[in-house]
Amino acid sequence: MTPFIKKCSSKIWSFVLSHKIWAIVILFVLVGGCYEIYAKISTGSTETQYTLSMAHLGTLTQTVTGTGQVSALNQLDVTSKVSGTITSINISVGDRVKKGDLIATIDSTDARRTLEAARISLEKLTTPPKTTDLSEANSSVTKAYDNGFSTVAGIFTDLPNIVSGMKDLFYNQSGFLGDQRSPNLSETARGYRDTAGQKYDKAVAEYNQTLAIFKTVSRDSATSSIDNLLENTYTMIKDMAEAVTSARTAITFITTSQPEYYSNAATTAASNVNSWSNTTNSDVSSVVSAQSTIQSSGNTLQTLIAGTDSLDLQSQQLSYAQAQQTYANYFIRAPFDGIVGKISASVYSQAGSAAIATLIGEQKISTISLNEIDAAKVKQGQPVNITFDAIDGLTATGTVASVDLVGTVSSGVVTYNVKILINTTDSRIKPGMSLNATIVTEQKEGVLLVPSGAIKTRGNVHYVQVLETAMASSTFNRSRIASSTTSSSTGTRTFTRTAGSGSSNANRATGIAVTSATAPTEVTVTIGDADDTNTEVLSGLTAGQAVVTKTTTVAQGTTATTATSGGLLGGLLGGNRQGATRTTTSGNATFRTTTSGATNATNANSGVSAPPPGAF
Repeated sequence: MTPFIKKCSSKIWSFVLSHKIWAIVILFVLVGGCYEIYAKISTGSTETQYTLSMAHLGTLTQTVTGTGQVSALNQLDVTSKVSGTITSINISVGDRVKKGDLIATIDSTDARRTLEAARISLEKLTTPPKTTDLSEANSSVTKAYDNGFSTVAGIFTDLPNIVSGMKDLFYNQSGFLGDQRSPNLSETARGYRDTAGQKYDKAVAEYNQTLAIFKTVSRDSATSSIDNLLENTYTMIKDMAEAVTSARTAITFITTSQPEYYSNAATTAASNVNSWSNTTNSDVSSVVSAQSTIQSSGNTLQTLIAGTDSLDLQSQQLSYAQAQQTYANYFIRAPFDGIVGKISASVYSQAGSAAIATLIGEQKISTISLNEIDAAKVKQGQPVNITFDAIDGLTATGTVASVDLVGTVSSGVVTYNVKILINTTDSRIKPGMSLNATIVTEQKEGVLLVPSGAIKTRGNVHYVQVLETAMASSTFNRSRIASSTTSSSTGTRTFTRTAGSGSSNANRATGIAVTSATAPTEVTVTIGDADDTNTEVLSGLTAGQAVVTKTTTVAQGTTATTATSGGLLGGLLGGNRQGATRTTTSGNATFRTTTSGATNATNANSGVSAPPPGAF
């Protein structure tokens, strides 16, 4: 060692001893600088790494998702249409009932009586007449005509006195309304008198005509003759009663307005017309009653002979059907198949508008809300996969039952309700549970698929990058085994591959990272539909071609280096890096290599980070 070096070393050492902290700082700066120089020298040039995926035939599934709650398709509070006392309840909570099963009974005593009465009435109309019924009906008709003739005969017994008395009243010199005294009447009184006289003259003419007919008819005459006699008699006696009433009106007006007029005869005249009015009015009622009895008995006979009138029969049939329905309403029955969820009434309580029981249908449904874009893809009949928040491991199937045609707008967002039928029957599925529905809107099988990340666009043209076929085939053949580990005297190497997802086959290797000096080829493709992972390729590719999904530029020889043994100075000294770890991550593929006392190895032909020889 020369004196100069000794002198420098001595000064440096003295400086270090007297300035320890500064000495340490300077040492770290020198070491760091050396390490940076070493890193730049050892890094060298960069290389391009490609993440590959294989084009393959598979199933493309497009879905729409939504959330909702379970409800019953049919849930009904069973009530009674009639009121009354509940006499029995025939169900229990949890019972399964079929449509028509008896739920409860209400006291039906009165309804049963009404039904029986309607049945009897209908039976009378539909039962053929008996011989005795026909005989009795004929006898009734004969008796009615006989009584009608007697009524006419009685009238003609009463009328002669009335006709004679009315004649004296108008035409006798001493008559109260006679012509000789009429000049003494006021103009109004004469008007009442003249009107009454004209009605009397008309009634007398009808009386004489009807009397002539009466003389030609007997009790044994044809019923038509007696009908004609009754009709003429009714017209005549009605007009005679009106004439007597008009005469009474005239006498009343005269005696009231002109009390001095023929006062000696006023009382007798008023008494007579009152008596005649009572008689004629009674005769009118007698004729009307006789005609009505004849018509009624005749109708009864005709009904027995011809049978029941069709309209009468229909009317009674409707009455009977209504009585049957009313009686049936007292027996409360299940309107559909379902489960009894609740019983709200008890025996001896009063039935009415309140619920007797709550029935839940076994068919479960759910209504989910979708935005307008998703709703446009959903159609009736599409399959649905359903999971439940409260039931682990259960995936139910369902079907889209309907999609609302009218949306609901809230805060400017339009949504549509979609009703889903839950086809899976499981007792664990209960109304009110939350569910997640995945609607399969379209499913294509056997189509050519690539990851959507592999599709690139330039203007209106779609293209993919395809790596050389031999290299790609070698890569995927090496990646068939997911992981493997080998040991040697020099250390341990671990190879790990993460398989892709989507609609590709489970055993197909996807997401393989490779390095290549040769750039991939751009291939123009025509694309179709896409799902969340893959895109359909209509033309431009064939199954088995490897497409690039990701391109990464990395340092040649390593991507990251971490010293695990040998320390910082060992790195500065160069040579083999003891205990170094190399990790490369790209897309869905992960490659990690750990070495101990050996330099990291790389396949020189394909540039693929692969397991060591003999690992498979």
